[in-house]
Amino acid sequence: MRFAEIFAKSFDEYKRNFKSIFKLAFVFVAIPSLLGVIVLYLMSLSDPVFYSAFVNGDFEGLSAMFYFVIFLLSIISVVLYVMFEAGLVKESLRGRIGFGASVNSSKKYFWKFVWYGIVSIFLLGLLFLAFVIPGIIFMIYWSLAVYVYLDSKKSVMESFRTSFHMVRGNWWRIFGYTILVVLLLGVIGLILDLFTVPMALYIESLASPSLVIVFINFLIEDIVNFFNILISAPFVVLFYKNIYLRLRKE
Repeated sequence: MRFAEIFAKSFDEYKRNFKSIFKLAFVFVAIPSLLGVIVLYLMSLSDPVFYSAFVNGDFEGLSAMFYFVIFLLSIISVVLYVMFEAGLVKESLRGRIGFGASVNSSKKYFWKFVWYGIVSIFLLGLLFLAFVIPGIIFMIYWSLAVYVYLDSKKSVMESFRTSFHMVRGNWWRIFGYTILVVLLLGVIGLILDLFTVPMALYIESLASPSLVIVFINFLIEDIVNFFNILISAPFVVLFYKNIYLRLRKE
């Protein structure tokens, strides 16, 4: 199980399924983000307080409605992103990420994926609070648990145990692979973030930027974030899926 082999297989799958991956990311990530920007822009036009907040960056004294809208938009974005991830993980296990099949899986496995996420965050949170090192150790041991969970009828805890036994003996290897992938995707993320710099510098140079300029900046940041997710999220899913399938054979 060499890194180059797993990486090449994952990249090949990413390329073969890119059309469906792009559609999924566009529907579950880009459209909600764009609609959020439009809603906030329209609210800012109709409310001077909103306008002042976005132009001057001063969010004190805003009404409860503002925070409710932000909360609602955040919940919608999180729900849709969880659906996006659930569909990717389930369909990656089937060997082909089709748009329609992934949408169906995202709905079918949504609550199962949510439950897994709650348990995972709770357990890893406790470990990281106790000490960082145990959190890192078990994060690697449990890195394949979500695939076990969606690939079988095992419970969340059984999936964690199965992942632990699969990774045991390969912990340092998977840890090293994780560091390499994080570094690679981190570099790509930094390169993408460079596209936000010109507009940010331009806004800083203005004494009082217009609302249009501020929201154009929001839009640019959302576009960069979309491409970051488009590249990183599916590739990470495919990468660990291939590690899971390889270790499952062994």
